Amino acid sequence: MKNKWNKHLTAFERGQIDYLWNIEKIHNQAEIARRLHRTVMTINNELRRSQRYSDYHLMPRKWRAYRYNAEEAQQYANLRQSRIGTKKKYTKKKARIIARRILDDKWSPQMIAETHKELKLSRNTIYNWIYRGMIPGVSEDNLRYQKRFKRRKSTRLLEMSAKERQVEELKIQERRVKQQEKRVIRPLKHSIEERSPAVNSRRLFGHWEVDCVLPKKGYKKVFVTFCERKTRYYIALKADSQSGKAVCKVLDQFMHLFGKRSKYIVQSFTFDNGFEFTNHFVINKVQKEFRIMAYFAHPYSPAERGSNENANRMLREYFPKKTHFEYINNDDIRRVLHKINKRPKAVLNYKTPRDVFRQKMHEIDRTFGYKRHLRRSKNTKKR
Repeated sequence: MKNKWNKHLTAFERGQIDYLWNIEKIHNQAEIARRLHRTVMTINNELRRSQRYSDYHLMPRKWRAYRYNAEEAQQYANLRQSRIGTKKKYTKKKARIIARRILDDKWSPQMIAETHKELKLSRNTIYNWIYRGMIPGVSEDNLRYQKRFKRRKSTRLLEMSAKERQVEELKIQERRVKQQEKRVIRPLKHSIEERSPAVNSRRLFGHWEVDCVLPKKGYKKVFVTFCERKTRYYIALKADSQSGKAVCKVLDQFMHLFGKRSKYIVQSFTFDNGFEFTNHFVINKVQKEFRIMAYFAHPYSPAERGSNENANRMLREYFPKKTHFEYINNDDIRRVLHKINKRPKAVLNYKTPRDVFRQKMHEIDRTFGYKRHLRRSKNTKKR
């Protein structure tokens, strides 16, 4: 009979080895291999792997002798079998960490994979676990980036003939041109084209993009948001209304946040063409009182202030559209901003905007000799 190649020993065969070795006292490995139709090396490996460390390896060489027990040998074999192949990556602890980051902090699987290196998980693994329902409480609806579909043209345009559609599109273009012509061109207004290439390439620190987040219709209070172009640090302050005077008060609050360092931290502002920024109150406030350059993006070009628009979308995750900001206090805003600025970004090599901005602040303090105000805790005693 031919030998059994590429097959593991079974529990029955181990019982036969135990019977031949211990009861019939056949200690010839070649004879045991012949009876079981196995190779001599298979029997030798089985006897060698099944020895207790204290009974064999700690004994002097001349007193060493193989002892064999079929039950213990089967347990050792099962243990070796369990160690074969890749280990399962999924654990409840990892699932809890992923669920907390996605549900509480609004992180993406890419952020989790790059930040939590101790999990040893890839982005695709986390996505697969979510799609299979292996993360408790997390589904595809909780992901930040989902499949997006292009907007279809209205059925009215599709039902028109080619000539009628062409006439309708020309009317739409004329309306847009008239809206752009209605905007008043201020003498102190600087276009974004005048901005230096170093600012456009984000090499310089201290250049901010400014926008306004509107509430539900019928309510006045708005958010004026600021985003630093290099570090992506995000700040949102509440204004009483969308008027120029209310925005000027918010600009004063923003400059007061940095104190004497404001002249190094705030170098320029880039606004959109909303009426809350294009009025003479804001332009005079920024360029004459603060002596800071105010640039204005082209109309209908939100991509020219992409960092601020992206941060506003993160803010909308906590304050969605059709919500009013009347009863939102500063603690709520501060809590949300902390979560947004603690999200790691691929642009910053998966560092957080908060850490990068603080590093820049420390560099300014060391360079210009500013001392940061540190609060003394109650437990510390004065020496």
